[in-house]
Amino acid sequence: MAVSLCAMDHAYIDANSIAERYLDHGLSSVELREFEEHIVDCQECADRLLLAEMFHARNGHKTKPDEKMVARVVLYKPKRVMLMLIAAAVAVPVAYLLWWLIWRG
Repeated sequence: MAVSLCAMDHAYIDANSIAERYLDHGLSSVELREFEEHIVDCQECADRLLLAEMFHARNGHKTKPDEKMVARVVLYKPKRVMLMLIAAAVAVPVAYLLWWLIWRG
């Protein structure tokens, strides 16, 4: 297991403006990797990053069309995808059962 060169916790993220620097492409490769690993499991930081992105957009910060960093890192979390798949797997049979009960009787 690789040893972390920076302690990517909330105190470090706040003290070093990591979310803002992430959006400005100002992180070192180590900080970038560790921040992306951190926000995958931290909803608080994912929300902070989305807010920082909205603040940048509102204040005229232009992003290139290929810059979908937040969507790439935040919106496609493995846990979130699994929960959506489980919800769909439960919802479809329940909807069919309700339809069958309503139209049968």
